[in-house]
Amino acid sequence: MLARTDAGLGTFYYAARTTRIFCLPTCVARRPNRSNVLFFDTIDEATSAGYRPCKRCRPDRAAEEADPAIGAILAVCRWIDDRDDATIGELASRLGWSERHLRRLFKERVGVTITAYRRAQREKRVREALRQGAPVTNAVFAAGYGSMRAFYDDAAPNLGVAPAAFRRGSPGHIIHYTIVATLIGEVLVAATAQGVCAVCVADSHEALRDELAANYPLAVIVRDDEALSLQRSIVSALAAGQLIPTTDLPLDLQGTAFQRTVWAALRTIPAGRTATYAEVAEMIGQPGAHRAVANACGKNPAPLIVPCHRVVRSDGTLGGYRLGTSRKAALLEAEATAEER
Repeated sequence: MLARTDAGLGTFYYAARTTRIFCLPTCVARRPNRSNVLFFDTIDEATSAGYRPCKRCRPDRAAEEADPAIGAILAVCRWIDDRDDATIGELASRLGWSERHLRRLFKERVGVTITAYRRAQREKRVREALRQGAPVTNAVFAAGYGSMRAFYDDAAPNLGVAPAAFRRGSPGHIIHYTIVATLIGEVLVAATAQGVCAVCVADSHEALRDELAANYPLAVIVRDDEALSLQRSIVSALAAGQLIPTTDLPLDLQGTAFQRTVWAALRTIPAGRTATYAEVAEMIGQPGAHRAVANACGKNPAPLIVPCHRVVRSDGTLGGYRLGTSRKAALLEAEATAEER
C-alpha cells in the first residue's frame, strides 16, 4: 500500500479516523499516521462506518463503474448529508427507481434505513453546531429540522441534557456511577437519567474515575451505589458468566446509526452463545460488512451489557476486544461453564 501500487485495487480501502475519509490504495494524498488508519473490504463497509469517499482518488467512482447501484446509494447519502429535504419518493424519482426499490437497496448497502440515516445525520449536525457554540434555534434549523418540535421529539432526548446545556459543554450534567469488584477486574457502571452510558474496566478505582471524567469533562460525576444497585448487580453477574438477560436495561449510548444498529444486534446474542462478525453483519441485513461490525464492537461504550465479547472470528479465534483478549476468553469460558450446568 505504501508503494501506491494497483495490486490492492478492488480488494481493500483505507480510511483515516482523523478526517473520516476513505481512499483507494493508490491515492496520492498524504498518508495518515498508521495508528489512525482503518481498513475496509468494501465501499459499503466504509460508508456504513461513517466515512466519506476521498475527492482525489474517488473510490466511489471506481465502485460506480463496477456497480452502478453503489454510485446511486452514495448519491442519496450525499443529498442527505447536504441537508436535502426531499422525500424518499422524490429521491427515488431522481434515480429513476421506485421508492420500494430504493428503500430495500439502501438498507442492504448501508445497513440502516434512509429514515434512520437522515435522523442520525441531523442529530450529528446539531451536536457539532452546539459544540461550536451556535444558538440552539440556529443549530436546529441549520441541521435540517423543520420545526423545534420535530427536534425535541426526535433528537433532543439523545443529547442526555437540555440542548442549551449541551451547547455549554453539559455543565451540571449529572452522571452517577458505581464500582464493583469482579473476576475480570474493577468494573465501573455509569448512568444518566436516560440509562447506562458507560461501562469501564480497569485495575484500580482511580483509573476508572479518570476514564469516566475524560469522557465527560464538564459533567458532575457522583458515586451513588444505592441508586445503581440494580446495574451493579447485573454487571457483577455478567462478569461472573451468569446467563441473565439485559435487553430490558435502559441505555444511553452515543454512536452513529450503524453503530447503534450493531449494538442492538449484539444484545440479542443469547448468553452462553457466540456469533461471528459475519453473522452479525447478516443479522443487521448487511452481508459482508464484517469489518465495519468489528469496528462498531471496538467502539462499544458499554461492554458486558452490550456483549461484544460474544462476537468471534469466522475461524473460531477470539478476535479483538477493547478490554483485552484475556478478559474476553475469561468471560466466554465462564458463560460456557454456566450453560453446561
